[in-house]
Amino acid sequence: MGEHVDSGAPSARSGGHARATTTTTRRVTTDPHLNEDRRHQSRRATTRRHAAESALLDALLLPHDGSIERVGSEGQTLLIRALARLERQEDVGAAVAWAAGPDGTPKVLAANPPESASRIQPTGELYDVLLGLERVQRLTDPKLGRELSALAVRGASAVAPVAGLSTTPAAIVLVFAKKAGRPLRPRTVAVLTEVTAGLSRSMSTNLALDRLGQLDEAVAQIDRQASLGRLVSEIVHEIRNPLVSVKTFLQLLPERLDDPEFHQNFRGVVGDEVQRLERMLDDLLRHSSPRMSSSRGGERARIEEVIRTTLQLMSYRFREQGVAFDSEIRSNLPVLGLPEDSLRQLLLNLLLNASTITPAGGSISLRVDWSPTRANHVELKIADDGPGIDASLVGRIFEPFWTTRSEGGGGLGLAICKRIVEDAGGEIEVHNRREGGACFRVDLPIAN
Repeated sequence: MGEHVDSGAPSARSGGHARATTTTTRRVTTDPHLNEDRRHQSRRATTRRHAAESALLDALLLPHDGSIERVGSEGQTLLIRALARLERQEDVGAAVAWAAGPDGTPKVLAANPPESASRIQPTGELYDVLLGLERVQRLTDPKLGRELSALAVRGASAVAPVAGLSTTPAAIVLVFAKKAGRPLRPRTVAVLTEVTAGLSRSMSTNLALDRLGQLDEAVAQIDRQASLGRLVSEIVHEIRNPLVSVKTFLQLLPERLDDPEFHQNFRGVVGDEVQRLERMLDDLLRHSSPRMSSSRGGERARIEEVIRTTLQLMSYRFREQGVAFDSEIRSNLPVLGLPEDSLRQLLLNLLLNASTITPAGGSISLRVDWSPTRANHVELKIADDGPGIDASLVGRIFEPFWTTRSEGGGGLGLAICKRIVEDAGGEIEVHNRREGGACFRVDLPIAN
């Protein structure tokens, strides 16, 4: 099913007769030039997939500019726990953690005891110096720089960097001895080294998960824009039609100023066409708005409204391709437990996928009803008249970056569909129909 296997392969489009397909394949294998072209196309597709995979892994794992790496609430919790352990040492009176805020200005993220947060206020100049540290630095050592000496004068006994993912530390820990000016015991310095090393590992994992979440949202937004891009050129024609009607009436208006019947028709036609334009543009804006693609935050999807706006976007594509479409939606279904943007993206991807491989004269259907297998779930079924899915490929169609399209395509559409469904606590599967073609079935939970 097109992106069932992201295929769109010519042999699948040529028809449903197995004998004709087999004969064509034999002729192709006897043409060495054509076989060589296919090998080149396959290598290009593999190269593109590997490049996309590498780009995502690099974005996740390679060092980044520290100015854009921020410690979130979970990282702050890790700092608080680490400081509590340090403060239990006999010769430690207080421990404080600094990190950059959203605007890049350093601030106190944790302090134990809490009143120690005001002992030294972080400044940008001082924080920049501390970011250059690579290990625990005792401030009772001789020959310290001006900034570190100033910290010692104000009661700090040691400082330690907390590594993150970037080349600069994610946070700085300051330790104050119970007796000002006294050096920390070697055992305490060893504990400080151990604590910050463990904290660095936990912080790196936490920041990696945060970055992965950001990449996940970015990929979902890219996929949304790519899906819309496939429709924009077609929707432009749909927008042009009402504009032509309005332009025609405006050109005739100077000649018909005294014709009341023309004025009445003008108001009616132009008003209807402008409203039609507004509806199409509103639908496009709804689909292109970047928002969270998970069910966090208590967002809920009104399924009938989402289906209505998505079908308005798809209707022109169906007409141009000569594909019939019908839908059957149970009325008064409750809202679903995922954001409307996520449901729009899911539905748009599946319908685009079906339209890609359904031949002219074929049909696509959408059925929405209560799930027959899971309580408090709604079932969506999208069926097409395409060539169906090779049984050997069914297990791979939801894999990221996997595609058989030699002409392009990132192989992300169905992978993102699967993620959206699973994030919402639902299920998605695909099977071939007895009458031909394939059917995607999605179960989604209703909102609590």
